[in-house]
Amino acid sequence: MSEPMTPVPTQAAPAPKTSKKRRGVVLIAVLVVVASLSLLGYHYSDMMTSEYKASNNSHKTVQARKFAESGIYYAAAMLSNSDNYNNILGANPWNNPGAFQGIVVQGDNNVTGYFSIVAPPDLSDADLTTPYYGVTDEGGKLNLNALMKTDVTGQLAHDMLVLLPNMTEEIANNIVSWMGGTIGSQNGGAQNDAYAGLSPSYRCKNGPIDSIDELLLVKGVTVDLLYGSDANRNGSQDNSVEANGPFGTGFDRGWSAYLTVHSREQNVIDPTTSVPYVYLNNTDMTVLSPLLSDGQLSDDMAKFIVMYCQNGPANSAGSAQGLGASLLSMLKGGSSTTTTNTNTVQGVVANYTLDLTKKGAYPITSLFDLINTQVSIKSADPKNKGKIITTIYSSPLNDPAQLRDQLPKLFTLATVIDPTAYPEIPARINVNSAQSAVLTALTAIPGTTQLTAADVDKIVSTRPLKTASDPPNEIFNTPTWLITEAQLDPNTLSVLKIDQFITTRSQVYRVQSVGYYSGKGPSIRLEAVVDTNSGRPR
Repeated sequence: MSEPMTPVPTQAAPAPKTSKKRRGVVLIAVLVVVASLSLLGYHYSDMMTSEYKASNNSHKTVQARKFAESGIYYAAAMLSNSDNYNNILGANPWNNPGAFQGIVVQGDNNVTGYFSIVAPPDLSDADLTTPYYGVTDEGGKLNLNALMKTDVTGQLAHDMLVLLPNMTEEIANNIVSWMGGTIGSQNGGAQNDAYAGLSPSYRCKNGPIDSIDELLLVKGVTVDLLYGSDANRNGSQDNSVEANGPFGTGFDRGWSAYLTVHSREQNVIDPTTSVPYVYLNNTDMTVLSPLLSDGQLSDDMAKFIVMYCQNGPANSAGSAQGLGASLLSMLKGGSSTTTTNTNTVQGVVANYTLDLTKKGAYPITSLFDLINTQVSIKSADPKNKGKIITTIYSSPLNDPAQLRDQLPKLFTLATVIDPTAYPEIPARINVNSAQSAVLTALTAIPGTTQLTAADVDKIVSTRPLKTASDPPNEIFNTPTWLITEAQLDPNTLSVLKIDQFITTRSQVYRVQSVGYYSGKGPSIRLEAVVDTNSGRPR
């Protein structure tokens, strides 16, 4: 019998060796993740900062625009209210830093903003880089649509246009033809066939234009001609590039400085009110006489107007119209003489008794017709039966002192254009603010006598400067100053019916408003055309 086997003990396997070095893969991964998250966080923060700055800048830009818009409404309020215009602006809206420079506007979050109203300097100024703090008068420009209303043939518009700098006969005819003037097309002005071959093609408008920019559609009119070297069209020379005009004459605003379609003139006593003028050619003297005798005019002036309307003008012998003593000579120190004969006597206006039942039969075509004139009235001689005597009554305006006092009042009160039939008249040129080139265009007004270059020089040298700090003398409120101050010949003004073309008032202004901050920040420049519109600006 065999013995049982004794189990042999099993030897345990040796334990595996472990490395004393610790691996850093996880740490590196963690660091990469942390770095990536940090970069993402930094990028996010940078994006948020940029978005904040962009949002802040956008907000500031909006606010700057609102500052500029405030300037537009501020200017409209100043220009359309006669009290503001005369008292705050001192009747000087052209260059008035005290009223138009650095006006404070309170923004949100206690941010302070400003606006300034700026205008191009006068082209005659030595410094064309510094703008005025004021507005631009659209009434000081030639209104092309108004010229076409005055003369539908376009002859007057043509004759005035050709006198502008750099204007040619061909382009003047093209412009008149574009606006429907027969004179333009008869003189070879471009019509439909000239524009049909363009790309894109279009037709000749043959009607009023909507803006000065529309002239760029007219054959021959270029940006250089219309806007000169004023690249950004702000009216001022901003850099050396703009100093070199396209025609080698220095900084140049082109025809935009002389032309407009925006000027407007209501047939009212004051552009900020709606009270109509007294119509001098009302044939019913029972209506006209009380309106003239409301106390503004002297009794003699009011009475003489009625006498003139009833009897017409006469010369010193009592027959057809002729000039008595030369008023211009008297203004320069001459003397007055009166020609009479045995059948002609000099009367006194104050002693004449009006017959208001007699209708007016002699229309007044110009207020200047009442200067250097007289009326004659025939009556029986109470001392010699059967003898007819002619009494000559001289206009009060024949006396220089009376003219200086009464003619401005007459211009303020009355008109020769019926306000009922024509509540709005073709816009005239403001001789107080027009550029010299625009005044030169007035020499094209037809007549047996005309304005001269010397007359234009007198107007420019006599009128108030736009840069003057003192308010202008009241004599400049009406065209009377052309006689009393500039000493133009009243006969010339009467022959030309010059008051149909000129004025000393304005209703429409071009306003440039710049909104900005006191420190760093955006600035916005806005431009608007403001029509004071009888105190209701638009």
